[in-house]
Amino acid sequence: MSSLSFLAPDAGSDRVSARSPMERRARAAGGRFENRDGWSVATAYAAPEVERSRLTESVAFADCSAIRKLELHGEALGSLGLKLGVAEQREGAWWCPVTPARVLVLGGGPAAPELPDGVSVVDVTCGLAALAMVGPGARELLARFCAIDVRPAVSPVASFRPGSVARTPGYLLVEAEDRLLVLVGWALGEYLWDVVADAADHLGGGPVGADAIREPQHA
Repeated sequence: MSSLSFLAPDAGSDRVSARSPMERRARAAGGRFENRDGWSVATAYAAPEVERSRLTESVAFADCSAIRKLELHGEALGSLGLKLGVAEQREGAWWCPVTPARVLVLGGGPAAPELPDGVSVVDVTCGLAALAMVGPGARELLARFCAIDVRPAVSPVASFRPGSVARTPGYLLVEAEDRLLVLVGWALGEYLWDVVADAADHLGGGPVGADAIREPQHA
């Protein structure tokens, strides 16, 4: 078994904060930022009651590009028992099989999971932008710009779907009935923000900060 400890973030580092590709858009939308775990993170946009309303009555979206993203490669991944199309929560992270020999690991803390020998690891945290959509209108919001079928009967909780997101290759993870995570290439982060913000505005929604979605919903 091999360890991923060398990829654990240095939360105590005093280096310049890493920045999401969506940060310029987030600042223009009124985002208030803090340095968290080495990243510049939008913690809030509006008053707490406004953000709660977006989360519970319409739809909210939040930049989650700072979450850890690891890409695992190797035939030995078949021994992990993952099923294509279905993500599993393990050790605080979502394990998302892309192919039998390729898995994305999203989120999780600094503890390093053990992997079968022969599995290679690439940190793609700064290769994929991520945006969460949360609230009763989350699926309707995504359906306005995504070719992936997001009906609950087709994409239930824990579904993981590669496909076209805003006419670009991406991934969809259904974290809960009303919580979706989409990922696209890092360079398309601003574009994704613009598409989502425009669609959310028509549904009475808007951005929320990391504090508003701090408690993730699990399957």
